[in-house]
Amino acid sequence: MVLAVLLLAGSVQARSLPLQVRLCGDRITIRADQTPLGEVLREIARGGVTVKIDPRIESYRVSGSVENEDLDAALEALLTSFAYVISWEVVDGPVGPLPKLKEMQVFLPGEQRAVRALPRPSSTLAVTTGPGGGSAFVQDEILLGMKPGTTAEEFQRLVEQLGGTLVGSIPELGVYRVLLARGSNVPALIEQLKRNPLVAEAEPNYVANIPSNPTTGEAGSTASMPAAPAAPGGAAVAAILDSGLMASSGLGEGVVGAYDALDPDRALTDAVGHGTQMAMITAGAVQPADASAGATDAEGVPIVAIRAFDENGNASYYGLMRSIDYALKQGARVVNMSWGSETDSKFLSTAIAYAQSKGLIVVAAAGNAPTGRPVYPAAYSGVVGVGAVDQNGRLWNQSNYGSIVALTAPGMASFPIGHNGPPGSYAGTSISSAYVTRALALYLTRHPKATRQDALTALRNALTDAGAAGRDNQYGYGVLDSAAIKRLLQ
Repeated sequence: MVLAVLLLAGSVQARSLPLQVRLCGDRITIRADQTPLGEVLREIARGGVTVKIDPRIESYRVSGSVENEDLDAALEALLTSFAYVISWEVVDGPVGPLPKLKEMQVFLPGEQRAVRALPRPSSTLAVTTGPGGGSAFVQDEILLGMKPGTTAEEFQRLVEQLGGTLVGSIPELGVYRVLLARGSNVPALIEQLKRNPLVAEAEPNYVANIPSNPTTGEAGSTASMPAAPAAPGGAAVAAILDSGLMASSGLGEGVVGAYDALDPDRALTDAVGHGTQMAMITAGAVQPADASAGATDAEGVPIVAIRAFDENGNASYYGLMRSIDYALKQGARVVNMSWGSETDSKFLSTAIAYAQSKGLIVVAAAGNAPTGRPVYPAAYSGVVGVGAVDQNGRLWNQSNYGSIVALTAPGMASFPIGHNGPPGSYAGTSISSAYVTRALALYLTRHPKATRQDALTALRNALTDAGAAGRDNQYGYGVLDSAAIKRLLQ
């Protein structure tokens, strides 16, 4: 352990050494050379810490180093002329409770009221790929699962050896999210971790992307937002795990829960539009072309709107898992995932299986490219993978096929808002997935004691056979057309 003197000075000098900050539990490493105090604190904030500072002292320069020192001792050395207040939280998980810095305030003695919060780190994901391409993942982040019997001390020592900072966990899944130093070689670290006897699973924090739902060339409606029909008391809740929800969606009281997995402290928004479109389908404000023709449009479905995808349409697998956990805790019976990725993940697969074990029905888009390749989560066991048919009931020419397709459903709809574009008519397995989610929620409202398997069996039995007799790789077990949905809901 090394504690070198850190000096604060008002003068501005050229900085020769790069700033390094690493927070590991209640210990910190700082290497600074004429670095503004505000910049040092912003690096601390990068690890998920709320930082507040008196703006008058942001420009003071810091030089010196603190190596794996107790945080209080380090701050005493760093902030010789200033006062500070820190607060802690606990990160739960299989290795036991772990300390995590929650908030830090730095100010002139006696002037705490002058502090202002530093801007929060951007919720826009920094996405990259490994050497030579491959699966996309979040820069400088990894996900860890530890073997049974690993102690908190062993875990913290591992994080320290990685030069990382524990950012969070999902205790129910045993997943830890670790932030690494800038510029880390994530694929190389993952290979090393796979040989570590304490590590059960290690993955990059993979990234999924919202599909591009093509327009059909029709202008569609540009009228005001249609109101969703009211849901009856005790109606089954559907969660929409997507890009969020626009405040102008018109869904109003039909939204019974809202969560931003990228920034939980902020109000829900939707910069992309895709999530709002899927919420409209699920709630019943918009009906797909050649859909139920009156069988479902008089009844609403309460929704939980979740933002996991940023303004570029990217979502981290960790954020997706947090979203699934939130949907469960909000009492959702069905969750819609109108997106997919060709990147398989043990962590995401485990999260899906955990949700299913709790009775949650997972519905996912089969994909908008007819490659025949598996798309996740639609390809995971027990997930309802949905392909699309056009307004004439024929297989949409861009619908994916293969063993992942459980059924097909109407995949064209006209929206008063666009997805990265103007209002109009759109097509895609996103739409058909949301429509199946709605149908299952309506079934569960009529049959509140039905289990997950009861609902899936009823859905399969109601489908209209199409394509080759029985199940095939294009239509799955059949089409959820107007006749099928009437059979399901009779």
